[in-house]
Amino acid sequence: MKITLDTVRGTLRSALGHDSFVASFINRVEESEKCRTAAITIHGVLKYNASFAEAYLSCEEDLFCLVMHEVMHPLFGHFIYRSGLLESLAADMVINAAISLLFAQASAGGSLFAKLYEPHGLVGLLRPGSRMYDSRYGTLYNVFYGHSARGDKLSTGEVIQTLKILTPTQQTQAILLLGSHGKEGPMHAERGTSGDVSAPSFPADVLARIAEDLKRAAENPAGRRAGYGDNLHEMFLEVLKSHLSIKKVLLQKFATKQKVDRFKQVVHQPRIGVSPIPIQPSKRDFVLLAAGIPPFHYHNRFTRQGSEDRGLAIYLDVSGSVNQHLPEIIGLLRSLEADLKTIFLFSNKVVEVPFKTLLAGQIQTTYGTDFDCIAEHILERGFDKAVIFTDGYASLNPELQQELKKRRFHTLTVLFGGKTDCPEFAQFGHILQLEDVTN
Repeated sequence: MKITLDTVRGTLRSALGHDSFVASFINRVEESEKCRTAAITIHGVLKYNASFAEAYLSCEEDLFCLVMHEVMHPLFGHFIYRSGLLESLAADMVINAAISLLFAQASAGGSLFAKLYEPHGLVGLLRPGSRMYDSRYGTLYNVFYGHSARGDKLSTGEVIQTLKILTPTQQTQAILLLGSHGKEGPMHAERGTSGDVSAPSFPADVLARIAEDLKRAAENPAGRRAGYGDNLHEMFLEVLKSHLSIKKVLLQKFATKQKVDRFKQVVHQPRIGVSPIPIQPSKRDFVLLAAGIPPFHYHNRFTRQGSEDRGLAIYLDVSGSVNQHLPEIIGLLRSLEADLKTIFLFSNKVVEVPFKTLLAGQIQTTYGTDFDCIAEHILERGFDKAVIFTDGYASLNPELQQELKKRRFHTLTVLFGGKTDCPEFAQFGHILQLEDVTN
């Protein structure tokens, strides 16, 4: 199978959604004989071995298995382990099971792993459908692929320790493992002339976006076969939760054109390209064809991915009742230092201050609270979206509420201090607790 950027992105978007971040993160595909299988660099370059691809990749499901395997290594944090054979095998076992069971349709139940490995012995741990019932590895295999009781889940570290107990040193042998497992392992990282290295990890914001992609697309196998894969699904969600943050996941949806910071947002821009081949003809082309006039050149529609600077209208409650929570909130917002220029502080009035001023602890407040000042400010500035941090103890004039509704305004309201609802803003979007956005 010939791997191209189009086939990789098409496969990922089909499985993870058209707006998949993972698909856009991979920006180049290269053949490389230095890779025994494949690897993804921290800059989004997918490198693969052409001979391996020709031998084992025959469909999109196989390609999905390969790419997702490489994406999941940094997501699971597997590069913290020593790169010996059993450590690498344990990491691959966890990942292959997650792909086979939680992305069963997109991976055809782990089709690539079934081609690569025999269904018995040590390598049987790396694939679905192995015959491990009379094997020393049967119980371990059952935790991932069989019907297991709640509480049987094992972390990667625990799988490593279990393998060290079950596998005599003299019985270990060379095993073809996918991707990169560190330079001491069977798949040492490739270093090119630019110093680009197969990723031991991705930046935190990239991992957060990947986690959001996979959380949305993962299937719960318990919905199909009660008791099968429950613990793997729990473990997978815990791993994703460790990467999800307010920085790029929740706030991305509330970026607004009406305020320009340095908050990058991926956009898909429609374009028209001229070609003698009708790939995605325009309406004009269809009209000509209907009239019996074949166009000399077709005006094909396509979208080009890019990014643009947008802003976040964040309103932070600084009334007297929230003082005790401000250190925690400011600590949370500190991760946006590179993205935000200003932030709106509100009590009985709204004050726009440089974001660095907030981080320095310089706060202007009237100590009272009302939501009217927020609504008036939003209407004045013409914001279509905003994020509001508040304890929720304030009122909003019904006329201002109706005006916001007419403007089709959307908000994310983050509550702290114990209140669980905020009816004033509930009709405009999600109401979350502070702990929900700090995990």
